[in-house]
Amino acid sequence: MAAKKGDSQLWGLAAGLVLPAVFAYLVYWFRFDHSTAFAEVLEALKGVKSLGKLLSLSVMPNLLLFFIGIWSDRLLLARGVLTATAVYAVVAVVLFLIR
Repeated sequence: MAAKKGDSQLWGLAAGLVLPAVFAYLVYWFRFDHSTAFAEVLEALKGVKSLGKLLSLSVMPNLLLFFIGIWSDRLLLARGVLTATAVYAVVAVVLFLIR
């Protein structure tokens, strides 16, 4: 069976790493005042020990991307997304433990 277009673990890893960053920025865009820079918001979240919470929330869209990979029989893509999500999970646990 020939591989489907876009069925690559590297594409899944790249998408799984970029999508949470985009989602975190969208949370900033819709939730915070635009007179405050995104970097300042991240620094404030770091100050109140909530950066891990934002990270955990930001990984949620990877779930949709993972299931799209499964449903469309692009299992390598889904594997890459899962790998990226595991990387984010390790970072989130480290951020929670640094308290």
